[in-house]
Parts: sequence; C-alpha cells; structure tokens
Amino acid sequence: MEIYTNADVLVGEELDYVPNATIVVENGRIAAIERDVRRDGIDLKGGLVIPAFVDAHTHIGDTAAKELGIGMQVELAVQPPHGLKHRFLQQLDEEELIASIRQGLKEMLMSGIAAFGDFREGGLEGVRALRTASRGLPIRPVILGRPMADYRANEQLTRRELELVAEEADGFGISGINAFEMDVFRMMRKIAKDKLVAIHVSESPRDAAMSIGKFGRTEIQRAFEFEPDLMVHLTHATDEDMHELKRRGQAIAVCPRTNLLLGDGIPPLHDFYRRGIPFSIGSDNMMFSSPDMFREMDTASRVTRGATQDPGSIDARFLLRSATLTGARALNIDRDLGTVEVGKAASFLVLDPESQAFVCSHDRVSAVVHRCAPSDIAWFICSGVTVIREGRFVLDL
Repeated sequence: MEIYTNADVLVGEELDYVPNATIVVENGRIAAIERDVRRDGIDLKGGLVIPAFVDAHTHIGDTAAKELGIGMQVELAVQPPHGLKHRFLQQLDEEELIASIRQGLKEMLMSGIAAFGDFREGGLEGVRALRTASRGLPIRPVILGRPMADYRANEQLTRRELELVAEEADGFGISGINAFEMDVFRMMRKIAKDKLVAIHVSESPRDAAMSIGKFGRTEIQRAFEFEPDLMVHLTHATDEDMHELKRRGQAIAVCPRTNLLLGDGIPPLHDFYRRGIPFSIGSDNMMFSSPDMFREMDTASRVTRGATQDPGSIDARFLLRSATLTGARALNIDRDLGTVEVGKAASFLVLDPESQAFVCSHDRVSAVVHRCAPSDIAWFICSGVTVIREGRFVLDL
C-alpha cells in the first residue's frame, strides 16, 4: 500500500476540486481518496493532482525520423507508401527500430503520458516491435496495426495477414480512406470484432477537396460506411460531417500542433465544442511533434480563440478532459484511465505547487492548460509505479 498525503486533487469526470486530500493506492489502483484525514505517507506538499495523460493518436515508430520532412506537405512527408518517412524507416533494422521506439516511450513517460494509441506501420512485425519496446514499462500502448499493403508498395493484401495483425494488435489503424476499397474496410471491421478500427480522415486540404470532387462526399462521410471506432484529424470537417458525428456519437481525435506545422489547417475545435462533440487529443507524428500534452492543450486553446476571434470559444477544463478522459474513452481504456477516482488505476500527475505556472494564478485548471510543462511534474505515478519522484525521472530504461 502507498499513501499520498497533503494534495489538492481534481477528482472524477468533472475534475471536482478536492483540497487537502489523501490518496490510498493498493495493488496499483486507487483504493480511497480521503479529505482532511491525517495519515502517515508521502507528503505531496500541496501539489495539484490531475489524471495522467492519454495521447490518443501517435506514430511512435517515427521517433528516429525527428525533423525529417519539415517544410514538406503531408503527402510527401508521411503518406504511404512513398512518403519520406516510409523510405527512411525501411532502412532501419529491427534493433534500431526498437531502440528508437524505446526512446519515444521514455519521452512520453517524462511528459506524464500513461497510455497512447499508436498507428503502427510495418505489418505484424511492426506490432511486435512496439510490444517488445514497451515490455516492462508501466505505460500502456494501444497498438493499432496495419497490413503491409497500407505501408509498402506492391504488397498484396491478404485476409490472413489482416487476421494475424488483428490477433496480436489492439485493432487496426489505417492511413486513409483511399488506402483500400470499401469492401476491404468492411472486412477489417468484421475481422476486428470488438477491437478498435481507426482511420485518418480529412487531414489535408488536398485530400478533402479530392474526395468531394471525385466522390461527391467528404472523406468523413465515406468512412461512416464501415463504422470505424475512431476517426483521426478531421481538420476539414464540414457542418454536415459534424451533424452526423454528433448523431452517431463518433469518437474523434485531433492533432493541432502537427496539423499546423504541416500547413494542413486548423481543426474546427470550436465547432466541435459548441456542438457538444467531445474530442480527444493526439500528439501525432514523432517526426514533427514531441509527445507533450501540455503543449497540445495550450496550442488547441490559443489557435481556437484566435481563429474564432472569440476568447470564450473553448474551455480549459474541456481541454484537460480531452487530454485525459476523452482519450481514454476513444481508446476504450477508460475503465482504468482518464480520471482520478476510486477503482481506477493509480495513474496521476502531481504538479509542483511552487511552479511559476501557479504563482499568482486565479485559475489552476487554466494554468495547467496554458502555462504548465513537463518540467512542472513533481510526481508521476503510472499504474502504481513511480516514474517521476520529486521532479526526477527515476525509471531505469
């Protein structure tokens, strides 16, 4: 049993503020959250406890390709099979790939990320590489594999490969709606059964325009045909798309920093927010963006308010949920992660109360979203394992 005392905790789905709390952890899970109870334990010195982050969309296998493709359009930089990143990654041997993924996992843990959803290229071997790299670490990968035909040119798609990928992965993560014919997507949906099927949609303005011109429908509308569990990007979602997203309760993930860097546009976060469409947040491609959910939240908030010219167009508390609970729900791991509450995995951050981010602050949630950084993490407990202790990364990698 571990007991953490003297903390201010944001509890549950609504992030209710509970001051002077004690958190009791047993077998890696939160057994109790007590208020104004004197107990011996680890003194958190008035730190603010928030849920550990869930990074809803990543490409962690690209860690070895940092800064490749800067200044290039997304199609040239990352689109399979001939994008720059794919040509580069095919030069790596298995040992180099696993080492680079391990580095990416370290960066995630240093940033307070407890789980992530990864679009894992490279077929079955790609899935296994991430399993190997994450072995022994408390972080939880949700591995969304893909067949080699969605990764390398001239690879023949077979049902057997799809079945093998689905068996060892947590589902499928497909590059885009143009990767296969609709009957293949429907076959994936059937093979996946209760596992996740996720897909990039409406990421670049060129692909969005091409879909309308060639098919008379948006990429999002076309993707509805095979009922994916998760749609990623939606940078160019239309009013009609959003109406249907809301009606279906479709899980979505947005990646504002990478969209901005690649010149793809600004995701319509205000429109999602005002329509009551929850969105999770992903740091996306390690080529372009570090796995820093503080920066993702801050960017999402500022670009939305700037683009709408309305300082009330989005809410800090909503964004903190987007980086935690909504991501856990999108990846179907919210039974364990996404909130600080009794019964959940003990995965939480303790933010340093003496951080400059909180000095003179009148709104601590806004400070988390707009001012905090990984350097402000005093403690990170991930499924009961101490990752950061008193500001120092203590895992032996």
